[in-house]
Amino acid sequence: MIKRVLFIIFSILFFIFAFLRANPVEVDLMGAFVNPNSQTEKYLVKLANISSKSVNVIFEGGSPAEAEELKSDFPQMKTDFQDVAEVYKNYPANFLAEKKRELLKTKKYSELQKEALEGLYNPLGIYIAPPISDPYLLATDFVLSNAGLYDDSVREFGGKYYAVSHFKVQNNKELKTLINAAEGKSVYLTGTPVHSYFASTKSNNEINYICIISTLALVLLCKFYFRSIKILIPIGLSILFGFLLGYSVSSLVFEKLHVLTFVFSTSLIGISLDYSLHYFLKKDNKVFKNSLTSSMLTTVIAFLFLYFSNIEVLRQVGIFTAFGLIGVYAFVLIVLPMFGEFKDFNTFKRFPIPEKTILAIVAAVIILGSFNIKFNDNIKSFYTPPENLLKAENLYKEAFNTGNTEFLIVKGKNTDEILEKEEALNLKNSIGLSNFVSSKKRQEENLKLVKDLYKNDLKNYETKTGIKFEPAEGKVYDVEKFPLKSEFYLDNGASYIIVKEHIDGSLNPADEISKMMRIRRIDCLLLLPCTLSVLFVLLSFMYGFKNALRVSISPILGILFTIGILSLFGESLNLFHILGLFLIAGFSLDYSIFRLNCGEGSKDAVFMSAASTAFSFMLLGFTGFKLVSSIGITLFIGIVTSYILSVLIINEKRMK
Repeated sequence: MIKRVLFIIFSILFFIFAFLRANPVEVDLMGAFVNPNSQTEKYLVKLANISSKSVNVIFEGGSPAEAEELKSDFPQMKTDFQDVAEVYKNYPANFLAEKKRELLKTKKYSELQKEALEGLYNPLGIYIAPPISDPYLLATDFVLSNAGLYDDSVREFGGKYYAVSHFKVQNNKELKTLINAAEGKSVYLTGTPVHSYFASTKSNNEINYICIISTLALVLLCKFYFRSIKILIPIGLSILFGFLLGYSVSSLVFEKLHVLTFVFSTSLIGISLDYSLHYFLKKDNKVFKNSLTSSMLTTVIAFLFLYFSNIEVLRQVGIFTAFGLIGVYAFVLIVLPMFGEFKDFNTFKRFPIPEKTILAIVAAVIILGSFNIKFNDNIKSFYTPPENLLKAENLYKEAFNTGNTEFLIVKGKNTDEILEKEEALNLKNSIGLSNFVSSKKRQEENLKLVKDLYKNDLKNYETKTGIKFEPAEGKVYDVEKFPLKSEFYLDNGASYIIVKEHIDGSLNPADEISKMMRIRRIDCLLLLPCTLSVLFVLLSFMYGFKNALRVSISPILGILFTIGILSLFGESLNLFHILGLFLIAGFSLDYSIFRLNCGEGSKDAVFMSAASTAFSFMLLGFTGFKLVSSIGITLFIGIVTSYILSVLIINEKRMK
């Protein structure tokens, strides 16, 4: 009793300590699979997520005026550029639009004066810097030239007219405001946040339904077998304890846990259920503890092996699940005895299994499937947008001719060096930091050009306007203080330029990350046989070669059959299918070890564990999110196959 109390007190204190130290959960998808091994990979992850807050809103009308009216009535939440405007206001001669620079270089002062007068007397004109200090409205012209980087003019397409606004949402509340404002109107939303919002909402609803159905199925299963649902209390507590220990240790080992770690670690539920059921059904068996211990050790080692992979989420799943299982193991042996016994239970009716037919089917699928294996590492294949969102994306691309966006990385020791390199590239139809601020060298050139303008034309200009101007004194602005610098920085030594077409050195993040996903998939495929080999050696040491072979063969055949059946149905394998194969190995070894050590007496517990786990993952296979459905269908096929094979391979008849 004292041991049990100390165990509970120590566990609670450890959980509290871990929760206090834990950081917020990471939700960035790329961060789950790309644990950057190089600076380039680090940049790619950041580039892939720079659009994570950008939303485009398209307004459809029967005429240009109707489209513009919709746009003007829409809520405005654009980013406040007040600090940037202050820079241009205080340094009006430092930053010149390219057209103005050319006019100044060729000394076409009369043309500059004409354009300035038009702006000065325009009743609808705006002034970034007061005309008294910026006579030729150079700061205003520079800002308007930047606005021209985004061609938002009304477009005619398919007999209708379209206007567009660009927003930067900071949270789901702001995004929801845009969605609500667009509802019931001829307004379309595009951009990563929109897809993420609807995909996550749909996935959350699907997973919630699945959790409810799975829970009800487990309740009915326990009600039928144990004739009571009270057993769910100790089973639930053992699972909860395992999750808490797995989370606590993982949060101390890793700086941040990824949200997908919790999705993958749901495998802990099935194995925890297995341990608890075996305790209540087989605790009086002399070899039960040895069986439970060996099952725990082999499964823990299988998951700990994942820690040595190059995939961050896989490393986290390995630690989370391994220590979660250790927690369940300890809880079952130390705490479950206080819940008494559940002796009144039914038994499941057994049906004959056509052994030769099953083995023939498994062999045929493995052989035929091996000739049809295909892989798909394209990151875009993990998500298929709903028809309405796909229509909006195509409309935006075709009506506004957005083309494909790529990125060019520019490196430098400081911001000034980066700006000089960007300016030397002299790219057209691109957006970079140099579009908003100029290098020290360029500023000095601009100040000299403007000084010559004032010297040669200002008095004539004052005579025409009747205004005595007082131009601001020219001095170089410190570019390290520019407010928008962080918007384009990847780190302190690199910035990016958005280009509208492919040029030498430009990167398409989706294509590059797909290549990285391929490398990760290959790493996993190589790691899988290594893991199985280590486990086979361990099992041989514990049970001898023949028994190790009996235990290992059903997981291996289950994995190969899963690959074969997916390939035969034309499914291209991706990283998530491969991740599911690791979990199949963990589950199947657990079933085989209990059947080996506890004999036919463990058949009910193994069946209930396999059935409940397979059912839950089968439901996941029907979700609309490719990432989750890939894991669900893989585990369903693998668990069912491995269980059936373990029944055929490990039984009293064959063990004699």
